[in-house]
Amino acid sequence: MIDFRYHVVSLVSVFLALAVGIVLGAGPLNEGISTGITDQVRQLTTEKNALRTERDEALATTEQQDAWAEAVAPALLARQLAGRGVAVVELPGADSSQVDASVEQLQAAGANVSSRVTLQDAWFDGARSAVEDRRETAAALAGQLPLAPAPDAGTEDVLASALAQALVSTEPAPVENPSENPEQNPDESARTVLGTLSEAGLVDVQDGTDPVPARATLALVVGGAPDPDATDAVRGSTAQAWTALLRELDGAGAGAVLAGPPEAAADGGPLAVLRADADLSAAVSGVDDLDSPIGRINAVLALRQQLTGGAGQYGSADSATDVSPPLPAPVSAT
Repeated sequence: MIDFRYHVVSLVSVFLALAVGIVLGAGPLNEGISTGITDQVRQLTTEKNALRTERDEALATTEQQDAWAEAVAPALLARQLAGRGVAVVELPGADSSQVDASVEQLQAAGANVSSRVTLQDAWFDGARSAVEDRRETAAALAGQLPLAPAPDAGTEDVLASALAQALVSTEPAPVENPSENPEQNPDESARTVLGTLSEAGLVDVQDGTDPVPARATLALVVGGAPDPDATDAVRGSTAQAWTALLRELDGAGAGAVLAGPPEAAADGGPLAVLRADADLSAAVSGVDDLDSPIGRINAVLALRQQLTGGAGQYGSADSATDVSPPLPAPVSAT
């Protein structure tokens, strides 16, 4: 049995330790700890202020660059796409405000935005019922296309080919002022294809539905950030659909450009998929800064470059090969 003296000694030891701790904490140790904390707070405050200054400077620089781009755009892009029709295709997840701004820049460059089509989620839905619906739609369209798809073409290839043939052509539309006379050269096959895709819930055609204008020669596809919740299987099937669409749009017309914000070039994004395919990225241009005026200029210049048979990957992402396309020679207004 432990005697009473053992308990007394233990209690005395505990109280002595507490007393020593209190004395040291209120004296020399307190001064050292307080000084250390104060120094750390002062250092963190200095670093925070420096980071805030760097951020403000970066924002000011970006604003100045955007202002410069907006100022030079009219002269730089004047008539670069004059007389050319451009079909605009918006992928799910794209920022509609960026699409609107891109359309304005295309029109400022003299292009006629002949149609604007938004792909619906049903185009990429991996549910069994959605897959079956797409298969039935592709089967119905296969016999209506001027250029029949290959016998072994998959559903994604047939749908992409149908949309591409409805929107673009290699022959420029012989229309001087399409906006003044949109009924010149209406394309009945395009009307049928777009109507079928629309009724199936695969696309939403915002312009050029009735009547369908002459098809464009160029295509601008606008994408957005990847879906962070998508499974690997969904990412794989979506990437396959993107690839088929870009390939068909480029092949059916005079060229295609995929553009989006920097997030579109992140892993799983449409620009990342394009740039990971060496053959496709050598034919279809990519622009990864469409959220800025400079990026929208790049998109127009990339379309202009497509007309000459060139292609490139432009922007500020690591996967880009150049900041911007080559500057074309000024176009005479006469």
